[in-house]
Amino acid sequence: MQELFSDITLKFMPHVSCIKNSSFNFLIHTIMTSQSDFFNEPSNLSGWQLVGKVFIGILIWGVIAALLFVILSFMGGMFTSAFGQQGVSTVNPLLSLVLLFIGFLSTFIGNIAVGGIYSLFYNRKYYNTSKMFGLLFLTNGILFFFLAPVYIVFASQIDVLFLLLGFHILFSVFTSAAQIEFSTNPNYSASSLMGDILWFALAFLAYSLIYKLSGSAAVQQKIYLFMLLPPILGYGLLPFGAGIREKVYYKSYELGNNGFYIPSCTETDGEETDGTDTTNTGDDVNVEN
Repeated sequence: MQELFSDITLKFMPHVSCIKNSSFNFLIHTIMTSQSDFFNEPSNLSGWQLVGKVFIGILIWGVIAALLFVILSFMGGMFTSAFGQQGVSTVNPLLSLVLLFIGFLSTFIGNIAVGGIYSLFYNRKYYNTSKMFGLLFLTNGILFFFLAPVYIVFASQIDVLFLLLGFHILFSVFTSAAQIEFSTNPNYSASSLMGDILWFALAFLAYSLIYKLSGSAAVQQKIYLFMLLPPILGYGLLPFGAGIREKVYYKSYELGNNGFYIPSCTETDGEETDGTDTTNTGDDVNVEN
């Protein structure tokens, strides 16, 4: 880029007697920085786009809920008997594996569907589908293998298993949402991560409170509630919170605040080069007429 500007200047401005190398570095860095800031501003969802994301989450929750109803129609008796044997070591050992499968099914299908639908309807933002799907496969696979032993350890404690199921689903949706945003615009990954952490904490707090207050409910109602509540909180509440976070941060950006912006290596190297080159005057480039 610097050589190109040199050639243009020498060809069309022969009256210039000398040009400093540091001046060229400052000019190029100013142009590249302004272009980077122009094209790499934080995303700003419109109101309809935010509603669309929430609707997509509710639609995915509906599909997952249908699958869970099918599973409970065949295995509902196992959960009912387990609630009647709380604290007893004779709880069906397959129960923990069934809940592990339900957690994996709810998160894997849901998160992959979210990534696919986002890349279809919001393709200007979610354009890097190969990296997005790779991160989603890796994230959900790691969570499955790390949480599987935990399900097995608490196999005889049905209350802990349902809390673990809620955490599994909500944490998987949270990490997958963060990975999707990381693959889209890494420069604003800190902002999206902070927003996702806040809404994940609120969603898990809501699930824990409802779980605690549902002690007097009927067994069948508790089973459906504990299984269906985490997906709706994850796929419905988290996108809503992320959209609100985007709009708030964009307003802050318009006011001149961009505190969570993480510069790329090229931007950092450019700033360091400018700082060192300003002290080195170099030789003048004489232009003979």
